Amino acid sequence: MMKSRNAPRFGVMLVWTILRESWTALTQNSMSFPEVFEDYEKYHSAINTGNLSRAKLVEDWIEPNSNVLDVGVGDGTVSEYLIKNKQVKVIGLDISATACEKAKQLGIQTEVRDITNGLGLPDGASYDYILLLEVIEHTAYPHRILIDAVNHAKKGVIVSIPNSAYIKWRIQMLRGYVPRQSFTHLHFWSVKDFEIFCKETNIQILEFKTFLPRHLMPFRNLLAWQQCWMLSPKKKEL
Repeated sequence: MMKSRNAPRFGVMLVWTILRESWTALTQNSMSFPEVFEDYEKYHSAINTGNLSRAKLVEDWIEPNSNVLDVGVGDGTVSEYLIKNKQVKVIGLDISATACEKAKQLGIQTEVRDITNGLGLPDGASYDYILLLEVIEHTAYPHRILIDAVNHAKKGVIVSIPNSAYIKWRIQMLRGYVPRQSFTHLHFWSVKDFEIFCKETNIQILEFKTFLPRHLMPFRNLLAWQQCWMLSPKKKEL
């Protein structure tokens, strides 16, 4: 949920954005698949993955001077923002060597790693926070990754994913098209879906945020195009 002194103006802009995207989804004559690439090297060579809006949405969850593992670091834009604004220490992982090189150019320590079957962290490794921003929807076994993450995070796991129940995608479905979010997405969650997913995976949700003013939060499953979650780390047995 966004808090701002300019809440009325933000609310008007938000409603305008939702109406514009809904109208586009309703009237668009041709549909195409976005982001069609043979592999993630070509994907990261062609696209800048950094999105500061997500960093600003989750930054209040992160305590200053924390130790952060950014899984799916991409071009490093989010990590760089958190380093500058929260004075955190970051290690970035990504399946793409091209992405890791972009992040390295920003001064971020990175490692190329395929997390298909889990994060691949040693038993004793731990981080204050593990970031999974726009990551798990691209993976074959997201439950393995989330369970691995909560087992290696001391303060929380922060996940962001698109809301597949957003009104724009619903309209595309009504027109007979599968929602065109990204050609690289393997899984699709609404806000309600992810709550069920976490419950069945035995992962506790601590907090939820999205780009909606308070009075629209009851309609978040329809109006939130971005969803961010703080998941609880697994308690260590004494």
